[in-house]
Amino acid sequence: MGVFAQHSEAYADAGLPAFPVDTLHKRPAVRGWQKATPRLARTWAHVEKLGNADGLGIVMGKPSGITEIDVDAASEAWLAAAVERFGETPIVIGTATGKAKLWYRHNGEDRKIRPFRNQPIDVLGGGFTIAPPSWREDLGAAYAFRSGGLGDIANLPTIRADALGFDRPAETVQTGERNNHLWRYCMTQARYCDDVEALLDVAASWASTFPDPLPVAEVERTARSAWKYEAAGRNYVGLRKPQLSEGDRIMDALIDKPDALVLYQLLVRWHQNKSDFSIAPRAMSEAGNPPWSRQRIARTRDVLLERRFLEELRAPSRHRSGLYRLRTWWPVSGNNHYTPFSPAYGEGRQPGGRASDRD
Repeated sequence: MGVFAQHSEAYADAGLPAFPVDTLHKRPAVRGWQKATPRLARTWAHVEKLGNADGLGIVMGKPSGITEIDVDAASEAWLAAAVERFGETPIVIGTATGKAKLWYRHNGEDRKIRPFRNQPIDVLGGGFTIAPPSWREDLGAAYAFRSGGLGDIANLPTIRADALGFDRPAETVQTGERNNHLWRYCMTQARYCDDVEALLDVAASWASTFPDPLPVAEVERTARSAWKYEAAGRNYVGLRKPQLSEGDRIMDALIDKPDALVLYQLLVRWHQNKSDFSIAPRAMSEAGNPPWSRQRIARTRDVLLERRFLEELRAPSRHRSGLYRLRTWWPVSGNNHYTPFSPAYGEGRQPGGRASDRD
């Protein structure tokens, strides 16, 4: 029996419109999948060709009552960023390629592919998704529930009201939502204010139209708190992505190894336009560039190798120094679209070889 025949009954029992899927090509294995129902799922499961399918598809949106946030990057940091934006949910799914999906209760969302510039996120309020435990024979891996399961369908929350970038009028904000919406409004507006006094005026004006207004002191406290984030350069709310340069990402990746950060910057200064170059710890130490011991330079070189900032072309030996080149090491997407760097580089880094401490 295929995956569909084995598991479609459980999805039908949960009230979900399942249908067989060709997981290799990510396409439905049956016509009329848009009209799938639990009853049809049971019928398809008893058709040998369809029951043998390795994938389960679920119609997103109104038929299933589910909207999926598809995080199309194999990075825990992007998953955390999606949860931060769209809200906590009991159901998190891991794909066969190591990516993630978040399920929420459908609340009228449409199907939007890459709606947020430079973010690897799709909003699936329509179309279909591939559900656990669908199997990818070519990868030898399955989709799986990382947390939650079919029993949590009834408890799914909706996506946060402001997560899709729609402005929400203050007049529609109800008691229980006021503080959260005022906070996000202040953080967004802070970038357009010259000082905290201007932000206080903006916040007071907007919050005054709440159906049940907050106390003036609460509005002021929220605005001042938001201004502290803005003044410190840590206000990312409402931005399409954190405004990080390549230098910022390099610093984040080596923040725990300051020697490696310094040596990498020196190597870039000296060799960024070369196809290869030597690293001779003894000669560098004697020249005082950098002014470290031979052993310290060698250890630091090895950190850069381990973290894939360097590629070793020739190992060092007793009679000659090692030969290296700078790596183009930022992760790239395997898909036919741009997938940006992780918001906190580190996930997905592959270990590299370690060179000898010899010269």
